[in-house]
Amino acid sequence: MKSVTEVPLLDVAEGIFDGPHATPPESLDGPIFLRLDNITPEGRLDLTDLRYINQSDFPRWTRRVTPLPGDVVFSYEATLHRYVVIPEGFHGCLGRRLALIRPNRKKIEPRYLHYYFLTPRWRAVAGSAVINGATVDRISLTLVRNLPVQLPSLRQQRRIVDILSAYDDLIENNRRRMALLEESARLLYQEWFVRLRFPGHEHVRITNGVPEGWTRESLCEVAEVNRASIGGSFDGEIDYIDIAAVTPGQINETTHYDFKEAPSRARRIVQHGDIIWSCVRPNRKSHAVIWRPSPSLIASTGFAVITPVRVPTSYLLQATTTPDFVGYLENHAKGAAYPAVVAGDFERALVLVPSKAILDVFNDFAEPLFEQLHFLKQQNLKLRAARDLLLPRLMSGEVAV
Repeated sequence: MKSVTEVPLLDVAEGIFDGPHATPPESLDGPIFLRLDNITPEGRLDLTDLRYINQSDFPRWTRRVTPLPGDVVFSYEATLHRYVVIPEGFHGCLGRRLALIRPNRKKIEPRYLHYYFLTPRWRAVAGSAVINGATVDRISLTLVRNLPVQLPSLRQQRRIVDILSAYDDLIENNRRRMALLEESARLLYQEWFVRLRFPGHEHVRITNGVPEGWTRESLCEVAEVNRASIGGSFDGEIDYIDIAAVTPGQINETTHYDFKEAPSRARRIVQHGDIIWSCVRPNRKSHAVIWRPSPSLIASTGFAVITPVRVPTSYLLQATTTPDFVGYLENHAKGAAYPAVVAGDFERALVLVPSKAILDVFNDFAEPLFEQLHFLKQQNLKLRAARDLLLPRLMSGEVAV
């Protein structure tokens, strides 16, 4: 790459600002309180689980800085190396453990800076600003100001952004398609099994909210919870799912280990059609379907692994992610700092079990959606891998622009 200079980060920033060091009272609506959970490992803003603050509290929580479009937000404590660009139309404040950089647009493109932060080079450089604490690690905002950033010309920066964003646009398009597929299954479930407007409902008697021929049963009567665990004597390699890697409906990443070097929590065996649910802080709704997994996929013991037995995965996923089911988990969670449920709480939860005929019709519609979702997820994994391979090469000048 021609005309590349290396400058301290502060030289290309109008400022580096810390967020508030506390959590405000929540509101049903109002400005967004941006949290670490809203930033995915790959640098995307995840708005599926938002918290809000009252508009009257907004000036207090933006006393240090008000996030503006183009600002690059990053995590500086606990879970490090999360970066995202504030989009147009965002109205909110930073949460705890988040800071932002306001790029000087005369020197650097905000999305170029964002992509640069995602490179292995930056991660290695940023390691010198990490302070290892007794409980969590953090990046010193004083030290990070002087860390070096590679700075090609603005024309080259824009060209790099154009190339990389083409991959991200395809990924985002697939993600929208996935959301539509998930929504179609959810809407049909609500129509048939919540509103009880299923095929032929006009001719079925309903007693206490249960149609004739249907039952309401404990989850353990239609599924198994934590059916199998891997033994400590196992010898081989695994792909590990950690709780932090799962957000609502999505496994964001897995980590490859030799089992002997894997975390002690790597024990839950998962198989095709299982549903995994985080036992810790169930209000975060961290769950996912296991669909066509690798043979060596293992989940953390922090998950409840639900294996359908008498009902299909397509139905059980919807039944165990309704507001009522999530509310049940929240009410049974114990612990102040890290409220959690146990396997027995899942087993005792009640679910509506429709007739086999209705279940079969629903599954005939919903299961093909899982196949489409799986295809799109695999396509996104390949696109992301190609982008991540190209990213450092563009930044280093190995690939000319």
